[in-house]
Amino acid sequence: MLKSVIVGTLVMFILSTNGFNFDKTVNRSEIEIDGKKIQAHASIEEENVYLPLEAVCKALGYNVEWYQNNEGVSVSKPGKKIVIDLKNQKITANDHEYYMTGEYADNVSDKNANIEDGTYMRDDFFSDNLGLKISIDEKNAKVNVESIKENPIFIRTVKEITETDKIKITLQYPQIERLNDKNVEDKINSILRGAAEAARDEGQKNADFIDEGTDLSAISPNKYETYFDYRLKYNQNGLLSLVLFNYQYTGGAHGITVQSSYTFDLKTGEEYKLKDLMQADADYVAFISNIVKQKIDERIKAGLLPDYLLAPFTAIKDDQDYYLSNNGVVVYFQQYEYFPYAAGIQEFTVDYQELGNMLKPEFSFLYE
Repeated sequence: MLKSVIVGTLVMFILSTNGFNFDKTVNRSEIEIDGKKIQAHASIEEENVYLPLEAVCKALGYNVEWYQNNEGVSVSKPGKKIVIDLKNQKITANDHEYYMTGEYADNVSDKNANIEDGTYMRDDFFSDNLGLKISIDEKNAKVNVESIKENPIFIRTVKEITETDKIKITLQYPQIERLNDKNVEDKINSILRGAAEAARDEGQKNADFIDEGTDLSAISPNKYETYFDYRLKYNQNGLLSLVLFNYQYTGGAHGITVQSSYTFDLKTGEEYKLKDLMQADADYVAFISNIVKQKIDERIKAGLLPDYLLAPFTAIKDDQDYYLSNNGVVVYFQQYEYFPYAAGIQEFTVDYQELGNMLKPEFSFLYE
């Protein structure tokens, strides 16, 4: 789905469209949760899978409550509460509040298709917030939803908001708790906190260039802004993979978001680069590059990307930006790296099964 940046007064960082017009002609598939079929259908739109929120959450034992004329919904279990503000396009997961980035789709109820409610969320909402693995079984025309066993840790969201007449700075960054080794915990937390502080310093440096007495309204309708946030992408098997977003607005039509990511070993605190996951003789660069090329062509053909690149794509780097998801290794490219701004940050998932024996034996749990 084409991504664009929406500039707002509170937060000027939102990638992807706010949702899509739900098309009843898109592919519908049955849903199986932990091996049990439920009376609801998934919607597959290009590379995205959308699942009915209420049906899936109730099947997983969550309490689902609607409020404010169905403009909001809360999904809760002991120790976990997620509030979805459909009107303002916000999600609050425990103490982490963030804006939707295409996760939400709305549709009228369709009893003939056995759809129990009309609110659908994209698969990454479920994987990021509910610890689920979601995959498509094309052979049997169904979507498999599997509960995963997450690492026994707690992730606290630290929030810092400051505002002057020149700039508003909003930081949200994760801090890990309940690791067995306090030194490892401190090491990882220091890295994550440092990334947020670097974004804050970058924003403050930008604001410091504004001359005293400058009329900001003559430069831009909005003051400068820094918005730093994160998403949890993989939290199992002793590994933790997170994505960080650093949005900087310095006037003009839009700002720039830089995406970064970390994959940590929770026993040692070691950070794994992409090449650290692969066997020494594995030609993973060529393999992943070919998959990326194919998906770029498919997205262009489907109208999801423009039919031109800012620079020709030949291959990923051996230390290509990546993160782990519940389904595969995700490589990504920054804004303007290959694609025009409107394309946003493009991501490409390579299924663990496809990588197979390229992964080192100690990471075989990713595809077994």
